[in-house]
Amino acid sequence: MVQKVLEIDKLKVGINDDGNKIAIVNGISFSLQKGETLGIVGESGCGKSMTSLSLMGLLPPGVEWLDGDIKTESLHFKDFKKKDWRKIRGKRIAMIFQEPMSSLNPVYTIGKQIMEMILSHENISKKQARERALEMLKLVGIPRPEQVLDEYPYQLSGGMRQRVMIAIALSCNPEILIADEPTTALDVTIQAQILELMKKLQEQLNMSIVLITHDLGVVAEMCDRVIVMYAGEIVEEAQVVELFDRPRHPYTKGLLSSLPDVNEEKEYLSSIPGVVPAPGKMPAGCRFAARCSFAHERCKNTPPLFEVNGSKVKCWLYENGDSEAVL
Repeated sequence: MVQKVLEIDKLKVGINDDGNKIAIVNGISFSLQKGETLGIVGESGCGKSMTSLSLMGLLPPGVEWLDGDIKTESLHFKDFKKKDWRKIRGKRIAMIFQEPMSSLNPVYTIGKQIMEMILSHENISKKQARERALEMLKLVGIPRPEQVLDEYPYQLSGGMRQRVMIAIALSCNPEILIADEPTTALDVTIQAQILELMKKLQEQLNMSIVLITHDLGVVAEMCDRVIVMYAGEIVEEAQVVELFDRPRHPYTKGLLSSLPDVNEEKEYLSSIPGVVPAPGKMPAGCRFAARCSFAHERCKNTPPLFEVNGSKVKCWLYENGDSEAVL
């Protein structure tokens, strides 16, 4: 039986501009299952990172929770105060941020930063916390971990800093790990090592992962299920194999067609014309219509997410559930 560890219900996050509420994430709904890796993809500005920050209660200044809920079996996050977020942040849900050099504190040692997370959630001594920190560094494959405990972030390479971020995130055995572009600043060799490490630790700890990325290659390697976001909304949701074999939404097709193909020589890569509309300037109806070569009169109205052979797609072309809609 499938066990849901997290459910997002019509989440709306945005800014309040003199009483005018402008949504950045606009009423999205999805669930996360035990042991699953769920990918969230889309181009910059689509709302991926804001979604992940909502799950952690870390919305930036000026951005607020407008509507909807995030739920577990026993908790409703919409009712949370600051103290409630502190209890679950790092304990039940942890996060790896994009750039470890700006996420780690440069004036504290690696050991102190891992211990800080452990001591904030566990009733143990500093000596025990230091021992746990050492165990975590060993777990994520840091060489000479005893010395690294007393070193500072600037003394480590980018790949080692990212491993430290993973060690901090996993130090209290969270149920859910959110990884926001975890390999963006790393070269391809280190990227492969970090992804392999995440897969290995997921198997060992039986945790669920939400992977935020714009890299479809990473999605293909890591994810079980994929959500495609555009302009703050979910436009497609499918199993990873289904998404790559049979993408349905015109935006998803555009993303996949923009990938280089080693078996085909092209002078130019395919691209999607236009840009993502800014929050507050969203068009009526389908938000992708202005960039879509298949837009028609019906697109002036907002489509729902249609169920199509186990997938979901936010496009009027699939109004009749036709999995073979001609695009």
